[in-house]
Amino acid sequence: MTELALRYRRNTTRHEVQASVPKGAVTRVHVPDDDAKAHLVTAVLKARCQPGEELELFGESAADLARAQRDKLRARVGAVSPVVGLITNLNAWENISLPAAYHGSPPLEQVAMLAHEVLAAFGAEPRAFLARIPDELGVLERKIAAFVRSLVSAPELMVFDALEDGLSYAECRHAARFETQYRARQPEGTVLYVDTKEDA
Repeated sequence: MTELALRYRRNTTRHEVQASVPKGAVTRVHVPDDDAKAHLVTAVLKARCQPGEELELFGESAADLARAQRDKLRARVGAVSPVVGLITNLNAWENISLPAAYHGSPPLEQVAMLAHEVLAAFGAEPRAFLARIPDELGVLERKIAAFVRSLVSAPELMVFDALEDGLSYAECRHAARFETQYRARQPEGTVLYVDTKEDA
C-alpha cells in the first residue's frame, strides 16, 4: 500500500473535493473553483480541518490535534501561495530569514547561502533582490522569495498554489525551476500542485 503524505476530503452541496498525495511523488490536483482551492490549501498549511473536511498529513489525522502536534505537522509543510504572503514592510532578506531568526535555526549564514544559491538559479542578482521590499518585487520575484523562505525549514511537502497565476508567458518558463530547486534539496520530498479546473 502506498504511503500518503496527504489525504484530503471535503463535501459541500456543490461538489466533493478529494486529494491523495503519495509520499515522495509529484501530484497535481485540480479543484472546481477558488473557494475549494482556498479550503484545501488552508487546511494543509494550518494542519486544521473545518466542518465537512477530513485531513491526514503524513498518516496523522488533523482532527483534534493538540497545538504542539499541529505545530510539528505544520513545520513539515512549505508553500508558495497567496495564503502565506510576504510581510510588506520587511525586505526580501528579512522575510526569508525571519522564521530562522525567530526559531534560532538554521543559522542565518546557512539561510544566506541557500538564498544566494536559489536566487542565482533563477537568474536574480542576490544582493539587489534581497534588499527590496515586496512592493518593489514583481509577481515572479515575490513567489521566489516565498519559496526560498519555505526552503529554509526543509519541508517534506511543498505546496505550489496556482504557481503560474499572474505570470507572463516568459515567466512561466521559470516555473519548472521551483520543483528542480526543491528536489535538489529534498530528493525524497513530496510536491503538490493545486489549481482550479479553469487554470488547468
